[in-house]
Amino acid sequence: MSQSWSKKRFYILVLVVCITGASQGLLIPLLTTLLEEQGVSPDVNGLSATALYVGILIASPLSASLVGRYGYKKMVLFGLFITTLAVALLPFFSGIWEWSVLRFIVGIGDSLLHYATQLWITTTALESERGKRISQYGFAYGLGFGMGPLGLNLLVFGENAPLWTMLGLLVVTLCLALQLQEEASPVTDQQRESKATKHQVATVYRVGLVALCPALLYGFLEAALAGNFPVIGLREGISKSWISVLISAFVWGSLVFQIPLGILGDKIGRKRLLMAVCSIGAVGMFLIPFLMSNVWALFIAFSLIGGMIGSIFSMGLAFLADLLPARHLPTANVIASVHFSLGSMLGPYLGGLSIKVWGGHVLFYLIAGALASFVLLALTYRSAVVAEPSLPVQEKQIG
Repeated sequence: MSQSWSKKRFYILVLVVCITGASQGLLIPLLTTLLEEQGVSPDVNGLSATALYVGILIASPLSASLVGRYGYKKMVLFGLFITTLAVALLPFFSGIWEWSVLRFIVGIGDSLLHYATQLWITTTALESERGKRISQYGFAYGLGFGMGPLGLNLLVFGENAPLWTMLGLLVVTLCLALQLQEEASPVTDQQRESKATKHQVATVYRVGLVALCPALLYGFLEAALAGNFPVIGLREGISKSWISVLISAFVWGSLVFQIPLGILGDKIGRKRLLMAVCSIGAVGMFLIPFLMSNVWALFIAFSLIGGMIGSIFSMGLAFLADLLPARHLPTANVIASVHFSLGSMLGPYLGGLSIKVWGGHVLFYLIAGALASFVLLALTYRSAVVAEPSLPVQEKQIG
């Protein structure tokens, strides 16, 4: 029995993604700011920020089997529960190691619920609307992630005020998620038999390498900006309130363009669109260091750059669904989650190290170089096309 499309379920799922995105958007800059004020060095601070993504990385390979065994709904609820529990414990601790452990637990919860929601939406959306639905999913996550840093403004009411506010939102979301209904087994018998064999993983990489890279890139730039920009901003004399607004501006820009870009990708091809937005993003990131003295210029730049490259994760997922047959999508989603986790782990640490050794401006050159490298890869790599099982795999250029 196949899953049917349900608007009610879709709206609940995007709400779940929105609130958990807000938890990530808040926790990364909030704890980074508090640790900076405690005198923790930028590289160690960045390393602590990666704990959340280590949790995502470790949980990602388990996600497919857990969703296949227990179903989408149970994994969404379990992921929400342990995320909520970790956030509830954060106000009772203040040390870097305790916060790192709780960040790790949040990462596990986020990994499970994001995998389940991504796959649930991807496999049930109508093919003609896939790009739009996945872009709406990305919009919801971006909306939450963009709202999260604004919680820094609640620090005037106490160090734990942002955390208690986030806890309340998570509890409400958990109650709403209980209304989800599991209509069918989320994994077909054929997918259970294959269980992401080495051959299947190799096929996914051979066919979808270009589509998998945006997850790595987005994880890198998102975590680097959220985890390192508070340090750069404080050292440049930018206020905490402006730091929160600037981090959010990057995400707000992506929200404006998220759905239009998703629809545009349906029409002109997602590979071409990814190359175009990453080229623009690389130029924009290279120019950011020259605008540091003017917060309004930074606000405009972050909004425009975010508008261009803030959608690359959802574009990559839609591109994967274009390239791969349905039987490979569970494996492809796991690999995309691992890529996102790896990028998110590298971003704060390499960013913190660059701040310590060369200064904060190098972070933006690093991101620009990564985006330019992807464009070169997309120009030169020839993706294979997976034919039906009875037919051989054919090689051709994907546009």
